[in-house]
Amino acid sequence: MIFHQNIRDLNNKSDEILNTIESNPPHILCFTEHHLKSYQLDNIFFQNYQLGAEYCRKRYKNGGVCVYIHESLHFSNTNVYEFCKEKDFEACVIKLYLSCHTIGIVNIYRSPSGNFEYFLDNLEALLNCVKGNFMELIICGDFNINFLIDSTQKQLLISLLATYGLSSTVQFPTRICNNSISTIDNIFINTAKFNNFTVYPMVNGISDHDAQIIILHDVTMVIDTSHFYLTRKINKTSVLDFNLKLSYESWNDVFAHDEINLSFNNFLNTYLRIYYSSFTIKKTRYSSHTKAWLTEGIKISCRNKRKLF
Repeated sequence: MIFHQNIRDLNNKSDEILNTIESNPPHILCFTEHHLKSYQLDNIFFQNYQLGAEYCRKRYKNGGVCVYIHESLHFSNTNVYEFCKEKDFEACVIKLYLSCHTIGIVNIYRSPSGNFEYFLDNLEALLNCVKGNFMELIICGDFNINFLIDSTQKQLLISLLATYGLSSTVQFPTRICNNSISTIDNIFINTAKFNNFTVYPMVNGISDHDAQIIILHDVTMVIDTSHFYLTRKINKTSVLDFNLKLSYESWNDVFAHDEINLSFNNFLNTYLRIYYSSFTIKKTRYSSHTKAWLTEGIKISCRNKRKLF
């Protein structure tokens, strides 16, 4: 199950999104127009998901794309930054490893003011670069082309993707605003190989774009039974954020009491509040390094030596 939505700013929306998908969580979450910088995305937490790939604007505001993967899945990030240009063509790609498929998930955003010729040329270049790495490709995103009406841009995009065996699957409106109805978000798959699928909208009210969900019924999933532990994200960015927030504190409630215990409790509450907001929790998989040479006899010998020392 793949979820896509033009989220129009992902900040402070993760809890709302998780609530809407709680009963049937997708395997992949694709967001366009997340509006965040890279360091801000690092502090977005989706329980049971991890950030797989992202593209963030550096020059202009807003825009950007990202993909979150369920922690039970194996994947890798495919770097496609060389093809991207802010507003014209923003994309990220992950490689998903399944039992009988290696699927490339491509998430794309094109601004309505972007250069369409640049978008089309670099989309083709990206597909030519990555197509040999995957058995199948799935493309989702906000193309800012209304697929409900005929246009030159629509025909050029559909014709290009058809050469890679990809067909449009979204036949319903994805954005209803005032008197305007359009399908500018879409999901493209190889309908010859993924012929048993379901696509439907999810109206969650989180954005002015409705989400699209596609379920590929014939794809076998392998569940990763690895165990995870919780750590906090401590890096240069989070440390700077922590120091900055501490510098803005006046500590008036700490110095307002003569009772040392009250002062300490106020200090600790403020300190921990800032600490928890700056150093967010992340999940990390336990790494298992199996050593074939480590026999039971060697383990017994090591235990005996430890007893001696």
